[in-house]
Amino acid sequence: MTKRAWWRALVALMSAGWLVPMWLGVKFVLDFVYLEAWPLWAGESPLNSFPFIGAAGDCFLLAFVWLGLVIFGWAWVGVGALRRAQG
Repeated sequence: MTKRAWWRALVALMSAGWLVPMWLGVKFVLDFVYLEAWPLWAGESPLNSFPFIGAAGDCFLLAFVWLGLVIFGWAWVGVGALRRAQG
């Protein structure tokens, strides 16, 4: 693989990488509903001590900060390309 191909792969991974913590956050929320909230609504006591909502919040925070950086980075690239194209 050439250096340029490695660079493109890295940019692609950094641009789409925010989806992983976002997916984990959604999974934690759904696990919370299935493993903790559903038994409580059914009158049972859940046997779980994992902080699903806290972990989901951390994952969402990471994903949205990462997404913000990606948008800022691509906006920076786009503005630079527009300036070069205009002269």
